[in-house]
Amino acid sequence: MKIVDIFAPALFSFHYDGEVDNEYDRLMDNWTDVNYLRKYAKSNGIENVNQFVRERLKDAEQIQDLLEEIITNKQPLEFYFRTLFDTESGIKTLSLQKGKIDKNGIRIYAIKIDKDCFVITGGAIKMSQTMQGHPDSNNELMKIKDAKNYLQENSVIDEDSFYELINEQNEQ
Repeated sequence: MKIVDIFAPALFSFHYDGEVDNEYDRLMDNWTDVNYLRKYAKSNGIENVNQFVRERLKDAEQIQDLLEEIITNKQPLEFYFRTLFDTESGIKTLSLQKGKIDKNGIRIYAIKIDKDCFVITGGAIKMSQTMQGHPDSNNELMKIKDAKNYLQENSVIDEDSFYELINEQNEQ
């Protein structure tokens, strides 16, 4: 498991062992791939496959544009990321987060390291009201919890300790 920068110094992504790409790139590749989206729709019993594909392509583009706009304009990433669970709203560091845009069917999951510093752990196409309601989002829930444990095991408690971990990984 390694952490790579997407839009340093604010947004990073996990690159899991055995994967070709980091999570952000993997997700965007999938969510902009018509064949992937068609197969996904069919395997999830979506009746109007073409509409599903069009909407997810639009959703992915909307997320990419918003993140680039936030970074370019030096706005806080909190404009996009929200606490995953209400119980985490008061937690300042290592809180579980979801990227959310109204009427967007895609979620990116991340851990808030510190003020305006996030690391992406994964993402899913929203297919149910709760994360536990669909196997893909439930898997992402496990990934985000594992990623938080990894950060805690590596003594990440704030932005400084997070950057120390990244520097240690780059030296290896």
